[in-house]
Amino acid sequence: MKVKEVSQTGNTAWSPSCHYPIYLATGTVAQQLDATFSTSAKLEILSVDLSQSGTEMKCVGSIESDYRYHKLVWSDHGMKGSDDAAGGMLIGGADNGNILIWNVDKIISGSEGSLFCQTSQHAGPVRAIDVNPFQGNLIATGASESEIFIWDLNHATNPMTPGAKQQPIEDIMCVSWNRQVQHILASTSPSGRSVVWDLRKNEPIITVADTSSMHHCKAIAWHPDIATQMITASEDDRSPVVQVWDLRFATSPVKVFDKHQRGILSVAWCAQDSDLLLTAAKDNRILCWNPNSDQPGGETCWVIGWKQN
Repeated sequence: MKVKEVSQTGNTAWSPSCHYPIYLATGTVAQQLDATFSTSAKLEILSVDLSQSGTEMKCVGSIESDYRYHKLVWSDHGMKGSDDAAGGMLIGGADNGNILIWNVDKIISGSEGSLFCQTSQHAGPVRAIDVNPFQGNLIATGASESEIFIWDLNHATNPMTPGAKQQPIEDIMCVSWNRQVQHILASTSPSGRSVVWDLRKNEPIITVADTSSMHHCKAIAWHPDIATQMITASEDDRSPVVQVWDLRFATSPVKVFDKHQRGILSVAWCAQDSDLLLTAAKDNRILCWNPNSDQPGGETCWVIGWKQN
């Protein structure tokens, strides 16, 4: 059942689970145009008030931006013990290596200084960002030329790297922090190669890839409860599959989900219930899977479809 909607082309980020009321941030998508051919860009904070009838979401804060965004995430950094950033930080990845960090409270209040920090140390567009689930001040970002940086929002001008760049050089499409071990990070690239990094050793510890398929990786996510399991998703229309990997048996995926008809664009694995995995694809469908099911055909729970305008 649809409960809320907004008609716009944007990247989105939910407010952290510890934040109330519930907000949804939207940022104008990079490298896309709407029907008006507008070249402007903005960030908006929308209120998701489920106590109100109707599907409209009220805009509680908006700010014009010089950049459009490839990726948007919301960190809880500053929400604990800080009156100046009690709403957390919004981090956006843009073109030309730009990363912009915004103070959410100041966007909502319309105060000056809402742009907390901006850096352009990456090469090329920043398509991958993830917030460490144990320390909200630690952010991983990925861009072109196999670049991955780890940022501390307390000292946001001096990033570290998880290790030497992987060869051959390629774009980083997605990064994901392990949900059980705070110093483990995964990254994935269009070639289908996914790398697991150990930040304590400052080096990659394992690389997985399915060489037998056309797996053009777009997304990667860790199992919320099992530290050694992760999924990768392919945006290749010829092979729109989700692969489940267990690093204890990393020679091939342990499961493959193939109900999408076109390439997969994004995934979301519920932190509170690991039986719920969502995938959204270019076939205009969102599928909900139970990746833990051992029953034949039991992986697909339900399907959401929508008409293309």
